[in-house]
Amino acid sequence: MRKLNPGYKLLTLIIASLILSSTYNIKLNLIVFFTAIILTLTTPGINRKYWALSMVPFLVAAFGMFMTGLIFPAAKGAGTMVGLLGERVIYATSLDSALKLTTRILAYGGLGMLFAFTTNSMELIMSLMQQFHMSPKFAYGILAAYHFFPVIKSEYRILGAALKVRGIKAGLFSKKRLFPMIVHAVERSESLAMAMESRGFDDKRPRAIAFKVSLSILDIAFLVGVNVFIIFGIFLL
Repeated sequence: MRKLNPGYKLLTLIIASLILSSTYNIKLNLIVFFTAIILTLTTPGINRKYWALSMVPFLVAAFGMFMTGLIFPAAKGAGTMVGLLGERVIYATSLDSALKLTTRILAYGGLGMLFAFTTNSMELIMSLMQQFHMSPKFAYGILAAYHFFPVIKSEYRILGAALKVRGIKAGLFSKKRLFPMIVHAVERSESLAMAMESRGFDDKRPRAIAFKVSLSILDIAFLVGVNVFIIFGIFLL
């Protein structure tokens, strides 16, 4: 998965997600989800512990949608199941609706984690500029914002320690923490913008590239094969 062109990999998964959004196929959603998990975990260099933690929000959201579809169905069918939640009667249509919503979230989560954990951010930006002709100003802006998040996290931790040393109590979302952090973030962003301008950054001039991201027949095959498989799955499953 790491050898695939990042831009075409992103395009493939976006198209796949759009195709999946056109149907509520439980079996297809589960196949996509488990296939994405297998491809992610078999890719060398994956931090499985971090991957598992990253999947928790999707699992929580899936469970929430399952319970919502189960308890508050859009329509009630004739067939019923034994009450599983106290005295509440669960209809067959409720279970079907809940599974449709749940598996869709899992499929999207699996595809998202597959891309996030098998793609290098720098290679993605280079691919977007080389294969999709994205403006360098916009591309490097995305890259700067992406690498800015760890800086904000570090700044937040430093501010918390500084307040603790001074004996000032501040909650996680206290303005005593957030306001200085925002001010420092603005200062850093201005310094970064000035540094880029002082080094002659201009998206209108021809630029050299740090490295070339290749495009092979394998990337085209991946783009076509994944989406053809999903289309066939909609009609056959």
